[in-house]
Amino acid sequence: MKQWAYIVFISVITVICICFIVLNMRSVRRVTSVTIELADLEEQIRKANLERDLANQKVRRLEAEISTLLEQRKAELRDIENLRESLKQKKITEVKQQTKEQMAVEQPLVPLPKEQQQNAEDVEEKVVKYDADMLREMITSSGGLEGAIRQIVTSEGIDSTLQQHDGNSAHWVAAASLAREPEAKLVYLEEAAALYPDSSMAISSLINAQIAYDHIDESTIAYIDQMKKIDPTNALADCYAAYVQFNNGDIEAALQSLSQASVKDRFADESIDLLMARNDYFLNEGCTESVALGLSAFDLPLSHMGMLRELSEYAMVQADTLYGTARYEDALQVVTNVSKLGGTLSSSGRFIISDRVGMALQISALERAKQLYEALGDITKSAEIDSQLQAVQKRSETVDVMVQAFGGVLQNMDDQGLADYVNGVILNGEFTTLQNIPEIAAALELARLQREAESSETNIP
Repeated sequence: MKQWAYIVFISVITVICICFIVLNMRSVRRVTSVTIELADLEEQIRKANLERDLANQKVRRLEAEISTLLEQRKAELRDIENLRESLKQKKITEVKQQTKEQMAVEQPLVPLPKEQQQNAEDVEEKVVKYDADMLREMITSSGGLEGAIRQIVTSEGIDSTLQQHDGNSAHWVAAASLAREPEAKLVYLEEAAALYPDSSMAISSLINAQIAYDHIDESTIAYIDQMKKIDPTNALADCYAAYVQFNNGDIEAALQSLSQASVKDRFADESIDLLMARNDYFLNEGCTESVALGLSAFDLPLSHMGMLRELSEYAMVQADTLYGTARYEDALQVVTNVSKLGGTLSSSGRFIISDRVGMALQISALERAKQLYEALGDITKSAEIDSQLQAVQKRSETVDVMVQAFGGVLQNMDDQGLADYVNGVILNGEFTTLQNIPEIAAALELARLQREAESSETNIP
């Protein structure tokens, strides 16, 4: 009996031990699981902190870049103002020196009294060959602005000014823009490209001249590749490449270049540098400062705009071809690329012509996109494109009103008006400057009222 009791006791003890061991193992597993979860949570917290630190670093870098860009903008404005002041002082100094030299030659042994010298200098400073009134008469008599410029700028004057500024690529490009013969233009630009192989302005101007005068050859392609290296974020080089490839029949390469251009967010705007260089040539020919600035701005060559229009037309033809072969996505991508390109151009230039050409590209592409989506039966996408199209068309109508109103304003501009206008374009862009002219602001308001009246009449049941 005692033996059985002992066996039962031993069995109970064994069962209790086994239960304790099992409970202990479960507890250990729970603790281990909790430990692993805590470790995972700590790792997630560490990663979150790391991502937060990286985000803060990016924010600080962006703030620093924005601050740098703002400072650069301020510095550019100061440079422009300093440049204008230096131009003014330089002209005054040159006139004074010429007057003194002339007086010394005419009366070397009998110097004039100081008072008479000052009077002579004042008279000499006021003597000009071309002021605003003379310019208006010349434009009327010569049949336009180009004819007036041909009368003012001579080949001797171009060479004379270029000798004074031959260390600046912009002055070589400016000389080409004022030269009368195509051969002379090409000579100036080829020399500029050779002297300044790292100048985007020089290389771009030569490429454009070769295209304009149908002188496209292997050197054109080499210059395009060179321009891509000089200014890789500039969409213009890829547009040149696409244009040349279209003309050479390499359609796939042209569409690829067009796609590359569409993802770049800028067209380099070197118009102000060119304007200031051209200003020296007009000053050297005897124009007043305001007339020199006005002529430099109003006849500023931006010939690549014509190339971009042709490129857009080539692309639209290819979009139709792709659609006709059931490559719908490819066709839509082409028109989307053209639309992006137009938007980038419209936002990149200081002068209104960039807006006009850019919006023309956008309107053409959006109209084609709307037609394609309608043909595919995608009503939602068609409506979305139509909304974008209306917004661009509204801005285009605004620009048209401003351009039409500016014709009358220009006829009545005096020297100060010309100077204020060009200064405004340099500092704020032509679109903003035109809006701030009272006559143009009134024309815009009248156009707005007319649109509202037409809209009300349309909505009357």
